[in-house]
Amino acid sequence: MNQPTVPELWAALQSGARAVREQPDPAVALKIIGESMDRLIGSRMFTFLRFDLPRFEMERLHCTQPGRYPVGARKPMRRGPWFDTLVDRGAVFIARGPDEMRATFGDHIALAALGCTSSMCVPVRHSGQTLGTMNLNGVEGRYGEREAELAQPFATLAVPAFLSIGRG
Repeated sequence: MNQPTVPELWAALQSGARAVREQPDPAVALKIIGESMDRLIGSRMFTFLRFDLPRFEMERLHCTQPGRYPVGARKPMRRGPWFDTLVDRGAVFIARGPDEMRATFGDHIALAALGCTSSMCVPVRHSGQTLGTMNLNGVEGRYGEREAELAQPFATLAVPAFLSIGRG
């Protein structure tokens, strides 16, 4: 995928920021942020997961494949490089191909069936804490450092939704 132009990037950031400011439903803001990510970076499946660290679970707040991955569903978290990178260090985790997907994700077979053989998990952080992750799933080798840097501001736009969905 080509590098987005400055006007494309600016339009996507404005769209996400407007959604956060103006949308009464925070789930709609997450959808709009995801659409911006798909235009700028691309994915076969896009999802937001909020962490419940006391229960060591994740709750799906948004997904472009809700038939297979329903919004509101919870799943257990796993320790390992993914957890260490996202939660402990607050950095982007990238699984670059099928071997790393298999080592990281318990649902790697279902993801592969969707054509998702790589994943970029971008931490959604607020006040130095990781609230969850914004995941772009695509073909092998799809995500790298350039995409990680581009995605981080969009993950930050999701903070208000993460703090309000299901809590008000």
